Amino acid sequence: MAFNKKNALNRARFIKVDAKADVYQFSDALLKGTPLILNFEKTDAEAANHFIVFLSGIVYAIDGMVEMLSEKIFVFASKKDLKDKALRGFIQDNKEVD
Repeated sequence: MAFNKKNALNRARFIKVDAKADVYQFSDALLKGTPLILNFEKTDAEAANHFIVFLSGIVYAIDGMVEMLSEKIFVFASKKDLKDKALRGFIQDNKEVD
């Protein structure tokens, strides 16, 4: 795949969420058009749920969606970004759940 700064996958941030993570920084990134791929494997369930619920509201506000790759890995992005071939291919290649 050729490098293209404008495709959604190249703009996406891949983040392992931990106790130091700031949901407001993630919200700002989404509002600026940056897709997020968040890994909650090292996050306790209550904190992970807080992030997912809060960011789901942001995603709704930007007319986006949340895609679940696995039990603890989620993609948060606008619908436009989720239609991007590079990001869609990444999701299809890495999705463990239906």
